[in-house]
Amino acid sequence: MASNKDPELAKDDLHVTTSLSSSKNANAPVPVQGTTQHLPTYEHERALTLKFDLRILPVLSLMYLFNALDKGNLGNAKTDGMDKDLHFKGNQYNIMLSIFYVPYVLFAPPVGMLGKKFGPHRVLPIMMFCFGSATLLAASVHNWSGMMALRWFLGMSESAFFPLVIYYLTTFYRRGELARRLAIFYAASNIANAFSGLLAFGVFQIKSTLDSWRYLFIIEGALTVCCSFFTYWYLPKNAYEASFLNEAEKELAYTRIQIDSSSVVGQKFNLKDALLIFKEPSTYGFLAIEICLGVPLQSVSLFLPQIVGRLGYNKIKTNLYTVAPNIVGACVLLILAFASDHTRLRFPFIALGFLLTFIGFIIYATIDVKHSIHVAYFACFMMTWGTSAPSVLLSTWYNNNVADENRRVTLTSVGVPLANLMGVVSSNIFRPQDAPGYIPALATTAAFGATGALCAALLGCYMVIDNKRRNAKQGVNLTAKDVSTEKLRDGPKNPEFRCAWYWGFVMKNCRRVQLEIRDGPACAKSNFDLIIYSKEMSTPEYVASDKHPPSTRTQAPGALPVFIMAVKATVPFLVAMMLLTGVCNTLLTKYQDMQCVKNCDAPPKHQERFEQPVLQTLQMFIGEMGCWLVIGAFNLYQRYATAKAGYEPIPNGDGAATPASEESETAPVANPLRPAHPDDEGRIPLEGRSILLLALPACADIAGTTLMNVGLLFVVASIYQMTRGALVLFVGLFSVWFLKRHLGLYKWFSLFVVVTGVAIVGLAGALAKEPGHPSDDGSAVGSDEVKAAASQALMTVIGVLLIAGAQIFTATQFVLEERIMEKYAMEPIKVVGWEGTFGFLVTMIGMVILHLSIGTGYFNAREGFYQMFHNRAIAFSSLLIMISIGGFNFFGLSVTRTVSATSRSTIDTCRTLFIWIVSLGLGWESFKWLQVAGFALLVYGTFLFNDLVRPPLKACVERKPEPLLPEEPIEHM
Repeated sequence: MASNKDPELAKDDLHVTTSLSSSKNANAPVPVQGTTQHLPTYEHERALTLKFDLRILPVLSLMYLFNALDKGNLGNAKTDGMDKDLHFKGNQYNIMLSIFYVPYVLFAPPVGMLGKKFGPHRVLPIMMFCFGSATLLAASVHNWSGMMALRWFLGMSESAFFPLVIYYLTTFYRRGELARRLAIFYAASNIANAFSGLLAFGVFQIKSTLDSWRYLFIIEGALTVCCSFFTYWYLPKNAYEASFLNEAEKELAYTRIQIDSSSVVGQKFNLKDALLIFKEPSTYGFLAIEICLGVPLQSVSLFLPQIVGRLGYNKIKTNLYTVAPNIVGACVLLILAFASDHTRLRFPFIALGFLLTFIGFIIYATIDVKHSIHVAYFACFMMTWGTSAPSVLLSTWYNNNVADENRRVTLTSVGVPLANLMGVVSSNIFRPQDAPGYIPALATTAAFGATGALCAALLGCYMVIDNKRRNAKQGVNLTAKDVSTEKLRDGPKNPEFRCAWYWGFVMKNCRRVQLEIRDGPACAKSNFDLIIYSKEMSTPEYVASDKHPPSTRTQAPGALPVFIMAVKATVPFLVAMMLLTGVCNTLLTKYQDMQCVKNCDAPPKHQERFEQPVLQTLQMFIGEMGCWLVIGAFNLYQRYATAKAGYEPIPNGDGAATPASEESETAPVANPLRPAHPDDEGRIPLEGRSILLLALPACADIAGTTLMNVGLLFVVASIYQMTRGALVLFVGLFSVWFLKRHLGLYKWFSLFVVVTGVAIVGLAGALAKEPGHPSDDGSAVGSDEVKAAASQALMTVIGVLLIAGAQIFTATQFVLEERIMEKYAMEPIKVVGWEGTFGFLVTMIGMVILHLSIGTGYFNAREGFYQMFHNRAIAFSSLLIMISIGGFNFFGLSVTRTVSATSRSTIDTCRTLFIWIVSLGLGWESFKWLQVAGFALLVYGTFLFNDLVRPPLKACVERKPEPLLPEEPIEHM
């Protein structure tokens, strides 16, 4: 039963018992003193955060995108000759970059305090209007002095923008929710750099009497000013006064922040109390990491165009080639941030980010760029991988450790500007006399990256040791999640304070169990059920969870373990058949694409190959429809077998036939195509109108396959292989978001290893691509249409975006299939048959529409069918492709049903290994040692994810919960 003793705020528990401390904000909901408030369910809290994600986060991300655009556009302008037009001399360009950071640091604390006083919802749009106007005015500058003055005012107006956004987000989200939101927000910086490169690529081709770089300032400044007016009207003051929330949601928003923040939510700013943050030892560790972070961060932001320019491209291509590293950097930022949130670890991922930056700059500084241009460009990717993630995770880390709002905003207002102040270092180490190599600058930046990794690791170890010291002194075993926010607010001076190096698991799955926490329940999450332990239980009690409701039937002891072992025994067979059919399908498709259909006697460059991506999508669905033939044949065999055994159905009272018991001697032959789990699992039969649900993954399959087939026409096979590795990540992230899967630390590590392996394989292909060889996946990258394009680089960007977008659709297909098969019972082979039927109908309708509306090239259906039926090799390969794709999807869905969608996508990624081996044997590829290293990582990551090898560290292994021992009776002497 609930108790009203100890009126203290409980963190992450099932209820909140209100205390004497409440908000001083008049508009905040006021709870009744001394009462116990039960929080709404987790679904309500999730719906509330979703509203914030849709209403607040995109607007803040857009604001930060313009902030990053206006701050970092000088690098793009310099490639167009801005320094020559303004007659810069000597180091004047570097001095102009440096002057920005002086007001940026000086004005950050006072502007941050003003933002705390008047509200970020008002101060942020005003700041945005100011730095947008400064950018707009930069287009009218005609000398170095005018640009210096504008850079000063730009730094002053942007000074506290990022710290105020972080503080603003802490008024909407709890500390455990912050990292992923900050990652999405901060990814706008990488996207801004990429967008700036694309915008410069287009603007610099404008032919006008006005300098092209001036158009860049005009466009970016005008967009920023327009956006500032909208945000001034749109942003709410705080979570519990947002107009888009109802009263219940406002109360929930207030309660969430009261639990997670300081005891007084919305408290007034107190300078004396805020400065106490500098008495905490960890503060200086955080600031040291900020210093190390600033140099690589600003080096990439300000000088990436100059670094890429060393590869020898002209000004237009140089700006274009900055796009891909920034986009990939944003993806890695999201991966590390989400992994950090789900593992509840901060400093290991911060150190990893620094190490990636260190490796990238070291590679670029030590290689011969002219002779290893692909490796150098890959190093540019690694530079962006590690610069953004540490910034987000570091801000989250010290916001997790500071519960007091005043100290939190003060530390952020000092730490973030301090990192930006290191831009002075970056601005002055890239000296003109070191161009174009910039070896001293690259080495210096790499050194700061290595030092940052060391500082993050040392600070994390200090927190671990300090927590252990405090626990040993008090004779307890507590972490930050076990200490009330009231005590965390006091900082290290409170003996019960604990550092948040490991952010504890939020007991969201305990929402259905209204138990008093002080009476001692412990919550643990297993793969199948939610297990609740308490002092009153000597054995665990199984409570219904979302995924697998417990069965109410009586079963023999040991029946379920035996069944699970039988299911697991089929997994290797399913995986082997999935790989075999998948490899055959890819190789046959490659063979089909190599077939000549016109001008076969002409030289190779004038020959026309079979290029029909839409028709190949149609034949894929025909192959899936072939599963109905297998189902019909098996049903005929089953009827014949039962009739031969003398079995006749027994009519029941309604006149329907009742099947014999499974234990009957005359029972029909067992159906090997039945679902992987028994029907008494609680799933609903998939029949009637519910079958239409399978049209959703079929449509996702159409979109994904078609986009990949079209994208392959614009890129080489190496880039295709590297890009499709994103499938594993999208499936893993979608499984966590939508299917509520929990991936342990080693699972995230294995996904990172898989993607690294795929990237190395793609890099190996890019380093030594033999001319005239067909692509690994049968893509028509040598077609005349692509070669005749005005800009091959732009086509490559389009191809990469199409393939990356295809992985999102493919991941959606996998996750939708897993979600449907969790709720509904249907044999996997029937699921494949229905998806093939829906996919065939939709694709056929689309082909007719495209043929009638366009009717040329890839959409000439008549020509495609003619080529297929009048070429024996194409017709025979189409038949084999249909058979292999049907089997591949059947075995793939069986893996999804038996294991998970993420395992299926990870195993599918390993197909590249077998394709590569066969291609070597057929002479379609040449041997490269770098590919061997990539495949080794690929196989290891796949085995690690599917628990075929042990994790590298014991700390990575998820421990099973152990039931609490019942209390021993007290002996009275």
